Amino acid sequence: MPTLVLNPTKIRELFADLVIREANSRLYNEIEQWADKVDISAESKHSLPPGYHLLRVDGRLGKLRPDGFEIVLVNELTKTVVYYNKVLFSGQLDMNCRPATQVLVWRTTDSRHAAVLYGLAQDVFFNYILDRYDIILSDNYQTSEGQYFWMRQMSNALTLNYHVYYYRLMESKLDPIPDQDSLDGLTDQIWSEDDGQTYHLAVISKIKLPAELKVEVQE
Repeated sequence: MPTLVLNPTKIRELFADLVIREANSRLYNEIEQWADKVDISAESKHSLPPGYHLLRVDGRLGKLRPDGFEIVLVNELTKTVVYYNKVLFSGQLDMNCRPATQVLVWRTTDSRHAAVLYGLAQDVFFNYILDRYDIILSDNYQTSEGQYFWMRQMSNALTLNYHVYYYRLMESKLDPIPDQDSLDGLTDQIWSEDDGQTYHLAVISKIKLPAELKVEVQE
């Protein structure tokens, strides 16, 4: 599983372009002017009130991430980004699909946006990303809120009869998590402040994965 980030200074560094108001405004303006974007609110099946736009932004991550994209929720009244999700793809062997990885998922703490943000991350997760890319891997770094989000989605995935796994990258070991009791039993193993946990991943898949699966995780 990913490294669990609890230090407020580290969190601020990771999310600086979103947390700092001036930087958030610059990001909002850049996205507004970016040509290659499309509204995905209908695909996410998340109802949005006037003034909000859920966008998929392609091409802004540059040459190092040519097939990655961003999902952002912007508010045209406050002119801010209120939700951000960077989606990258991890190469894997012997399979004809690409697993997606959510990286540095963030949402604002501004209470004015609380109602519209409720359930958004889950809808994006299942209705947009997983619907298109079959597999989602956990991201490299998460805050404590991100930790609980992933635990909820793993539990939801089990309820929906998806396949849930615990993957140890250095050992190429893919352990299935068949039920909630098994998931509960792993809670104290799969999150840690230890940097080594970067190489432990959660996997949610619509298809059954082979035990010998090897995943190349983007840095």
